[in-house]
Amino acid sequence: MKTDRISGWWALALVAALAVGCGEGGGSSSGGPSESQKAQAQQADSASSSIERTMDASNDAIVESGAPGSTTAKTGSSKSSAAGTTIDYKATVTVVVDLDALNGSGQDAHPNASGSFEVSATGTVTGDSSAGQATYAVHVKWLTNGVFTDPVCGDSATVASGSNWNYSLIVQWAKTDDLNWSIQATADVNGALNATVTHGTKTWTVTGTVTRHASASFSRTAGNYAFAFGINGQRTVVVSDGAETHTVVSTMTALDHIVIEIDGVAFGPYTLAQIRWWFGYECNG
Repeated sequence: MKTDRISGWWALALVAALAVGCGEGGGSSSGGPSESQKAQAQQADSASSSIERTMDASNDAIVESGAPGSTTAKTGSSKSSAAGTTIDYKATVTVVVDLDALNGSGQDAHPNASGSFEVSATGTVTGDSSAGQATYAVHVKWLTNGVFTDPVCGDSATVASGSNWNYSLIVQWAKTDDLNWSIQATADVNGALNATVTHGTKTWTVTGTVTRHASASFSRTAGNYAFAFGINGQRTVVVSDGAETHTVVSTMTALDHIVIEIDGVAFGPYTLAQIRWWFGYECNG
């Protein structure tokens, strides 16, 4: 579980050693990736992180729908002082998420992302405002093209308007008073990926699957706000420009334990900071 502010799956760790662990099993490599392998990993990450970043924004929107203000401090909003004063989740939730919107402090709430999508969540709600659980089946549909840009390598991934996928979400809460409450959101997705990635002057198609288990908590204790995040999962994607094709598998068993396999050659395990150092992209899925 990580308690820093995290925008998505693989946010950059503030402090980490730069020593590289050797890959395990056949086809592993104890050396660093080649320039070609770096580029393939960058393309794969830019595309697959689009699902994960969309999922995080969708989760926040659903959590916020039943507890206005509960997620806003995560993005630095000044509205966080009123977080969680009312908790009232519904069995049916429909919201539109605009990735170009500003937070309550006038800052970009979703840096390096643009576009809008609709979130429809249906399920069951038990309990009351003091304690309970909502179990949702969530459907996400893009209303415009979604564009995600890696701030380090500059690769830009585009998810086409009309793209959609489903996942499950459980929201649990407990509240003593306005200064003491907690909300836990646990989501699981096994989604198909279909995106295009611009790498330099070249466009690649990226297809595959993203399996992800994410847990986020939002809380106030004696008036102090806290956000924590945990994740594990695997991405299996195929990157192609029509002439050459590469398969990239990224497996995360913990935030700082990541193995990247490119065309059968495994690198890692890496920490978050090592991914940026060796592969040249921001792990922010």
